Parts: sequence; structure tokens; C-alpha cells
Amino acid sequence: MNMTRFLLLFAVLLAFCLALMAAMMAQYGYSLFAPEMRNMLLVAFLVAGYVSFRISRMIARRKQRLEDHPQPGGAGKSKLSGLFGGKSAAQTAREARVAARRKKLVEEGKLEEVPEDPQPVAENEGPVRVAQSASIKDRMAARAERVRRAKEAGKLD
Repeated sequence: MNMTRFLLLFAVLLAFCLALMAAMMAQYGYSLFAPEMRNMLLVAFLVAGYVSFRISRMIARRKQRLEDHPQPGGAGKSKLSGLFGGKSAAQTAREARVAARRKKLVEEGKLEEVPEDPQPVAENEGPVRVAQSASIKDRMAARAERVRRAKEAGKLD
């Protein structure tokens, strides 16, 4: 699978690289396949090989990490989850240290325990906002309501 992935990436990247180089050189009247352009072809070949190798190694490492440390609830099963999700070992270790420290401080009485589910905000307590495309009248009414609430809370004179 790794070799197939590498070869597929290599072929796609090489074709893309050669097409871009040929198009750019054609604008100036050169041919990419002329004998004096052998060095350019060699560079394109090497760059495509290096980039495809790096990409295939990165994907293989993410797949291995997912197999070693599966995500709870089936997270990480999609193809893109390795790019956007997951925590590093250092981050997981830090979260564990912080949780242990928090627990210790709560036991010593130096810190109050934070409730897991904060109090939901009532609907009339939320900020009054309207869309920017709303009429001036609606925007001014929303602003007046925010100012009134701020004065009630003692935030404004």
C-alpha cells in the first residue's frame, strides 16, 4: 500500500510539475524536451520524488499513530481526520498534569471545583445583536438595548 501510494503521488506530481514547467517555458518560446533542458527534467523528477516520499511518510505516520492510539467514539476513522483532529502525546500528557494539579488544589481547598455544566443563559439575558445588513432602525434599537443592559449592570455611568 505504501509503495502504491508513493508511485501514485509521484506520477501525479511529476505530471503536474512537467505540465506547469512546459507551459511556462512555452510562453517564452522554449521547449522543455530540448536536449539542453535535461537538467530541468532531472530537477522536476527529483522534486516530484522527494515531495511524494514526504507526503507518503506523513500519511503512513498518521495512520500508524491512529492504530496505536485510537480516538474515542470512532473519531479519526475518516481520511481527513488525521489532518484536522487528534492530540499529540505532549498535549495529552499536559492535559493529564493539569487535571491532576486541579484535583489536588480542589482537595486542598485552594480552588473551587468548576461545575461540568454551566448555567444556561436565559434568552433575554443574551446579547442583542442584529445582522450588519439590517436596517438602521433595527441596529440602533439593538444598540440601545445593549446600552440599557450595561447601565443596569453598572458597567456604564
